[in-house]
Amino acid sequence: MRPAYWLAGARWETLRHCPPSERERIAVIGSTVLIPTVMSFLGMIFYAKSRFAEPPWMAVVAIAMAWSFVIMNTDRILLATYRPFQPWWRRCMQVIFRFLLSAVISVAIGFPFCLDQYRPAIKYRMQTELQGKLNAVSEEESLKRTELAAELQKIHDDESSGRKQIVATYTTQRESLAAQLPALEKVGLSPEDEADKRTEEERMKAADPDFVAPASGETRNVLASIEAQKETKTKTKAELEEKQDLHGRLVEAIARETAGQPNEFYPEPKKSGVGPRTKDMKDRDKDISIEIKRLKAAASAQLEALISSDKQLAAARLADRNAFIDGLVGKREGFIEEAKEAEALRKERLAKLNAEIDAVETEYPLRLARLAEQTATLETAHASNAKRHDQRYLPQIQRIERKMNGVLDPMEETIGLYHVIFVPAPDADPLETGEKDQKWIAGLFQFLVIFGTLFILDLVPIMTKIFSRAGPYDVLVEHPEFIANANLQALFAEYGKRATDWGITGMVDQPSGPDLVKGRPRVVPVPQDSQG
Repeated sequence: MRPAYWLAGARWETLRHCPPSERERIAVIGSTVLIPTVMSFLGMIFYAKSRFAEPPWMAVVAIAMAWSFVIMNTDRILLATYRPFQPWWRRCMQVIFRFLLSAVISVAIGFPFCLDQYRPAIKYRMQTELQGKLNAVSEEESLKRTELAAELQKIHDDESSGRKQIVATYTTQRESLAAQLPALEKVGLSPEDEADKRTEEERMKAADPDFVAPASGETRNVLASIEAQKETKTKTKAELEEKQDLHGRLVEAIARETAGQPNEFYPEPKKSGVGPRTKDMKDRDKDISIEIKRLKAAASAQLEALISSDKQLAAARLADRNAFIDGLVGKREGFIEEAKEAEALRKERLAKLNAEIDAVETEYPLRLARLAEQTATLETAHASNAKRHDQRYLPQIQRIERKMNGVLDPMEETIGLYHVIFVPAPDADPLETGEKDQKWIAGLFQFLVIFGTLFILDLVPIMTKIFSRAGPYDVLVEHPEFIANANLQALFAEYGKRATDWGITGMVDQPSGPDLVKGRPRVVPVPQDSQG
C-alpha cells in the first residue's frame, strides 16, 4: 500500500500510528490520483495521434509520460497540502485551482476529440471548399498558360515568317542581280572592230532602197515648203468645192425661179418667167463661175508647184544619202569612241552589280542572325514569364492539393468545424440551410459530454478528499502544525516587548544578533485571549 500512500501525499511515519481503516481510506484517496494520471497520458497520446499523420511515437510516449507525471504530482501536492482544519478561504483556493486546471485539461483534450469526431465532415467540407478554390486557381492558371503558349507560338510563327521573308527577299534580289550578269560579263568586239562593224551596218542600211538619210537643212526647207504647199492646196480645194456647190444650188434655184416655184434663195412663190430675181441669181452665178475658173487655175498651178517640190525633195534626199555615205568614213572615229565608252560603262555596271551581289550575300546572314537574336530575346522573356507563372500558381495549387490529401492543422480544422456548424455548404439544399441553427446545439452537446466526463474524472482525487471525513491521520498531521502556528503567533505577540532582552541574552553569541535587534522590529498586537 506504500505507493497508494505516497500518491495521497501521506507520510508513513505518521500513518503507521493510525488504525487500518484510516490507512485504507488514505490508500483509496491515493489511488484516485491514478484516474487523472491515466487520462492525461491517454489524452496526450490521442492529441498527438490526431495532430500528426505519422507521429514520432517515442517522443509522443515520453511527452505523454511527462505530462501525466505533472498532473499526478499536481494532484498529489493538492492532496498533501489540503487540511480539513485550515481556513475555508485557503481550501477554496486549492479547490478553485484544481477546477481551473481540470477545465483547461478537459478543453485541451475534449476539443481535439470533438474535432476527431467531426473530422470526416470537416475534411469533406474543407475539401469541397478547397476543390472550388483549386478549380478557380487551376482555371486561371490554365488560361494564363494558354496565353503563354499562344505568345510562344506567335514568337515561333513570327520567326518563321520573318525567316521566309528574308529568304524570299534574298532569293529575289540575288536572282534579279544574277540575271544581269551574263549580259554584262559578255565581252564584245574591240573598239576598232565594233566601229568597222557599225560602219558596215550603216553602209548596208544606206544601200537599202527604202533608206532615208538624215535630212539636211536644204531638205528640211524643201519639206517645209511642200507642207506649206499642201496646206495651201487643201485650202484652195476646199474653197473650190464650196464655190462649185454654190454654183449648183444657184443653177437649181434659177430653174425653179423660172418655173415659178419657191427656191432656196427666194422661198416666196411668184409667177413663172424671167424676172429681176432671176437676173440677180444669174449675175451671182456668173461671178461664181468666174471664181471657180480662177480657183481651178490656182489649183493646177499649185499642183505643178507641188510636183516640182517633190522633184526638189527627191534630189535633196539623194544628196543627203550621198552625203551620209560619204560621211561614214568620218564617223568611224566616233564609233570607236562610243565603243570605248560603252565598254567602260559595261565594266562599271559589272563592278557595281558584283558589289550589290556581295552586299546582298553579306547582309543575308546578318539579317538571319539579327532575327535569331531577336527571337532568342523574346524566348528568354517568355521563359521568364513562364517561370513567374509557375512560381505564382504551382506552389498555390500544390499547397491546396496537399491540404486536400493531407492532415489539416488545428487552426484549419477549427475553421472547418466552424464552417460545418455555422456556414451553409456551397452545395447545400434549402433543408440543410434551414438546419444551420440546430447544428451548433448538436456540436455543443457533443463537446459538453466529452468535456464533462473529463472534467469530472480530473476532479475525482480532490473531490474524494473534500467529501471524505477528517480522520486520525489528519489530526496527527494538523496537531504539530497547530502547535507550531500557535507558538509562532505568541512569538509575534511578545516580540515587540521583549526583543531587546532576547537579543542580549539569547543572541549575544551571534554576530548579527545586535544588528537585528537594533533594526525595525515587527510589532504585532497582542490578542485578547493570549493572556491566559
